[in-house]
Amino acid sequence: MRNAVINGGSPKEDVWGVLTGVWNEYDDREWHVVKTPFMVALTATLKAGPQILPVAPPRTSLLSWANAEHSGSLVLKAKDKNFSLPENAVVQAIMFGTIGDRNG
Repeated sequence: MRNAVINGGSPKEDVWGVLTGVWNEYDDREWHVVKTPFMVALTATLKAGPQILPVAPPRTSLLSWANAEHSGSLVLKAKDKNFSLPENAVVQAIMFGTIGDRNG
């Protein structure tokens, strides 16, 4: 399903998806991924250094991170799955828009 807009010509699978709230939840490496038709939520516990997102952001997004001493945020560039985490931390990102499959 591409979006939650349905009309008289929509396939029954799309109507059912809108009514039941189609989503997918899975783990990809250290990432926990929750996908809905409108957004993706990502969480992980990561070590400092270069990282790869399990999905590519459809537009510029924000990733928040925190540990016992510090917290911060990073800007994730549209279509770029790579970023660098400054410290070991728990991270969270919410990306709005249509997201591709598991390969981004």
